Amino acid sequence: MRFTLRLHGQFQLLSPAGENIVIASRKHQALIAMLALSNGKPISRSKLAGLLWAERTEEHARNSLRQAFFTIRHAVDGHGVSPFVFDSASGWARRDAVATDIHTLVESAGAGRLPSALDAFDGEFLEGLVFHDETLEAWLVIERSRHHNLLVDCLAGLADKLERAGDVEQACLAARCLLRRDPYHEPSHRTILRYHQTRGERARAIKHYESLKALLDANLGVAPDQETQQLIDRIREPRPLPPEVANGKPRIAILPIRSLSHDRDDKLTAETLTRKLIGELGLFSPLSVIAAATMLALDARHETVEDIGQRVGADYVLETAVQGQGETGWALAQLISVQSGTQIWSRKYTGENLESAAGQDRLVRKISGNLYHILMRHAAASSAMEPEGGIGTEKLYLQVFHHVERPTLKGMIRARRLCERLLAIDPNHVLVRESLAWINFHSCFNGWLDDPDRGFREAHEIVLAGLALDDHEPYLLSAFGLAETYLGNARAGLDALRRAVDLNPNDAEFHTWLGIGLTFSGAIDEAHLAFDQADQVSPDYHPIFLFRADAHYTSGNYEDAITCLDRFLTVLPEYNWGRLLRGACYQALDSAAMARRDVAHVRANALLLNGRYLDQLLQARTASFRQGLWQKLEAAGFPG
Repeated sequence: MRFTLRLHGQFQLLSPAGENIVIASRKHQALIAMLALSNGKPISRSKLAGLLWAERTEEHARNSLRQAFFTIRHAVDGHGVSPFVFDSASGWARRDAVATDIHTLVESAGAGRLPSALDAFDGEFLEGLVFHDETLEAWLVIERSRHHNLLVDCLAGLADKLERAGDVEQACLAARCLLRRDPYHEPSHRTILRYHQTRGERARAIKHYESLKALLDANLGVAPDQETQQLIDRIREPRPLPPEVANGKPRIAILPIRSLSHDRDDKLTAETLTRKLIGELGLFSPLSVIAAATMLALDARHETVEDIGQRVGADYVLETAVQGQGETGWALAQLISVQSGTQIWSRKYTGENLESAAGQDRLVRKISGNLYHILMRHAAASSAMEPEGGIGTEKLYLQVFHHVERPTLKGMIRARRLCERLLAIDPNHVLVRESLAWINFHSCFNGWLDDPDRGFREAHEIVLAGLALDDHEPYLLSAFGLAETYLGNARAGLDALRRAVDLNPNDAEFHTWLGIGLTFSGAIDEAHLAFDQADQVSPDYHPIFLFRADAHYTSGNYEDAITCLDRFLTVLPEYNWGRLLRGACYQALDSAAMARRDVAHVRANALLLNGRYLDQLLQARTASFRQGLWQKLEAAGFPG
């Protein structure tokens, strides 16, 4: 077992047992770094003293170095054999006793694999250290530059090796880590563009390129280099659809938005809106979105929706028209099924000033948030009608999605079987792991498992396996955040839930789940703000009402909680947790007959649900919450 030394980011020294060893002095931290980076070679005392205390006399510098050696030896004492060795002439670090993040990176790059914790390399060398001594500050500047270049070289070489080996996902992770330190490194941007290209995510690739182009122009006054431009040109080219497209993700084509005004500026605004809407829809990983370049080049004035859909290989086509200026303007969006040629959804949006970038952004987020849930429900319902045999993984995923959206005991059993079949075909399918987690969540809250604690832990393990494949997938991050929350790890849960919202602020799911995490943490006002965001993105998204009701119940607003639960139970009348929560609200308001009706309904359909089960289910809630809920339900006939 070795000591671990982190030099990228803030200095950290860990014992072989993982205990943090405090080194308070900045100069002592620099001394440890010097020793660790000498690759086991001794450094003379005179050199160390001259670097660290150049402003002092030689005698004072040597005394300070002697004191530093004593302090470091004392700090590591009791944690095993010290990795730092000092004699009368020099000091050094034993390579076999201490592992630095820098050595780990170099070794991983040489072996062609990613280090286990890429986030550790986000900070600069000895981040936060500042010295007023010119000699030591000069050493720090040189080392920061050297290690920045070493980090870039290692990650760039690693991304290239991984991509050549066919592991584009791992190559993309290395490239993203590099870009957090050097946002102008174009080879890494090309790695990400090729990653999106291999996944068929043309809209995401184009959006990434446009962001790169804007970054280079704004900060360096240059355009992307020729190799990058040639790559994006190839990605933008319309290509014949592979045969598996018909069996893949739901594909949507966004027709160029029409301005009903004859004003040239309005027409430019409509093109901007088209590009933004396609880009925002590209954030929803369960969808496949036809690229903006393809759609804007489409001359579809004399074609039917069915013709357009077949021409670009889309299952759905969205038509949008805008008219008017300022706050009086409006937009009308209509979603058409290519197969049937019928409209399956439409909505009129008013009150957004489309002359401002902020107003445009709000509109496209509302449309994309609404559209995603409508489209997925329609695609899932259609897929659920197909026989299971002979369909591809994405159709199987849609069948799973259908059951998870409308959870019943039989549906969860079937959905779990479909997930197992899907993973047998494609072990690297990421989104199905989120579905498996939700199967566990629904089963826990409805009394369909005999041990809710085990159910939450299984969900946690399932999602961790998915995050090992893609740690930037917001659906996995949100499920991970909920699992952590339900297991009582509130801070870790909120971090993951907020990260999911950051990755895709257009999905009402992520705002709703963030609201759950905030409710469990006691931040009720913030929870309601999250639910408000969810409602703005996708009005009438039914899970909002269940979890907003929980927030109302927690703060004693029982009538508001019942109003929300009534709306939720209209959609999912057999959801046991919703009925129990409503029963507790009725009991709190002295409506005993109504409370007993809800509790009796649950007892007739879920024999496992009792006081002991609830205590395990709500382990992350405060003792007062659990006791208060139990007392109300017990008064309404709920068993112990």
